[in-house]
Amino acid sequence: MTRSAPGSRRLPRVPAMITAAVVAMLLLTSCAVTDGGGDTAPPAAGSAGQSPTAEPADDPTVAPLREARDGWKVFTDPGRLVSFELPQEWVVQPLETQPGAYAPDSLHYAVRTPDGVTTAELHTGILTAEEPCPEVDLTPYAVIGSEPLVLTDQPAADDGIEPRFVVRLITGFRFFGAYGITDQLGGPEGLACSLSNTVRGNEELGRVSFGDLEVLAPKAPANTGPQTVTFGTIGEAEEYYATPEFATIREMISSVRIASSPGG
Repeated sequence: MTRSAPGSRRLPRVPAMITAAVVAMLLLTSCAVTDGGGDTAPPAAGSAGQSPTAEPADDPTVAPLREARDGWKVFTDPGRLVSFELPQEWVVQPLETQPGAYAPDSLHYAVRTPDGVTTAELHTGILTAEEPCPEVDLTPYAVIGSEPLVLTDQPAADDGIEPRFVVRLITGFRFFGAYGITDQLGGPEGLACSLSNTVRGNEELGRVSFGDLEVLAPKAPANTGPQTVTFGTIGEAEEYYATPEFATIREMISSVRIASSPGG
C-alpha cells in the first residue's frame, strides 16, 4: 500500500569548447545528430498504472491559470478549463479511454511519479450512468477524510453537496478504499452500493473526476488485481491515508480548479 516517493533527474552538462577548430567540428556533428532524430523518448503509455515513457504533457505555450508554490508546478489543459498543482518532478500524461464512456473532446490525464506510479487520473465529460442499487446489495461505507474544496463558482447540484475532497472505504470481503473529489452524498444510514468520486463542472467539462477511482464499489476476489486498493481493517486504512506520502497526493488533488468559462 505504499507509493514510491518522487526522485530527481539531472541532465548531463555539455563540455566547454577550448579551440575554434573543435567548435567547428562539434557544430557539424550536432547537425548530423539533429537530422537523425536525437534521443526523444517514445510516446506515453495509454493506460493508468504503467510506467511513463514520455516527457510531461504540460504544454509550454499554455499560460498557467495561477502561480505554483515553491517545489511545485501548475498543469493547465490547452483549453484553459482545468488546472492543478503537482510536485515539480511528477509528470502529467494523456490517457486513451474506452469509446462511449466519455463525451467527445473530453480531457483525460494521468499524474505519475518519476518511478511510474500513477497517483491520480483526471477525466471530464463522464457519461457513465448511475447503476441501480437493490437493497440486498447495500453495504456499509466509512469516511476516512472529508475537506471542503474551492473548485469553481458554479453551484453544487440540487441533489448533491458542496464539492469536497474525500477518502472513503466501502465494505466487501475486505475494505476497499478510494480518494477523489465529489459533490454526491454516499447513502442513507451509512449504506451504499457504490460511492461516486465525481463533481459537476462547467458546461464544457460536464462531470469531472480527479482521484484514483471514478466510482468506488466492492469487488469479488476474482475481480481484484495489483491496482485494487484494499485494507484488512479500518485502522490500516487510516494509517496509510495519514502518511506524508499521501499528504502530497491530497494537496495535489485539493488544488484542482475549474474555470467558470472557457479561457477564464
